[in-house]
Amino acid sequence: MRPEDENIETKNLEPCERAWGERISAGIDGELSPEDASALEKHLSACPSCREFKEALERMKGATMQMKFAKLPDEAWRHYWTGIYNRLERGIGWLILSLGIVILSCYGLYRVFIDFFADSDISIWVRFGVGFVMVGGVVLLVSIVREKIFRGKHERYKEVDL
Repeated sequence: MRPEDENIETKNLEPCERAWGERISAGIDGELSPEDASALEKHLSACPSCREFKEALERMKGATMQMKFAKLPDEAWRHYWTGIYNRLERGIGWLILSLGIVILSCYGLYRVFIDFFADSDISIWVRFGVGFVMVGGVVLLVSIVREKIFRGKHERYKEVDL
């Protein structure tokens, strides 16, 4: 850190009013209309605290504009892509597992209730309704079980006794 940058942090610079601080910031970013810019310049010529605030913001903007992202080593990128691959792979695995459980559960429920659905005395709408309730229940059950398993692994406070 350069000595002049240190003053930005240690000095508690503030504009005389919040509204002037916002105008100063907008002026530095080139977002003021010509009338507002003129009013700001007039105010800055008469207000030392706003003038110091503007100078500090300009130094800070200059320092931040010169910053560049650090180049990550190749090992960091390999670790990043491995993590992405693992999360994607596990996500797909959970999706396939969930679909398999839903399909098998639906088939099992179908076999249990085959007599109910094969009975021609029961209205088609009642059979569809019962079928949707069963499929929806299986989907919700699988979703809840999967969420409980996932949360159990990642629960930060599982060791805390209340």
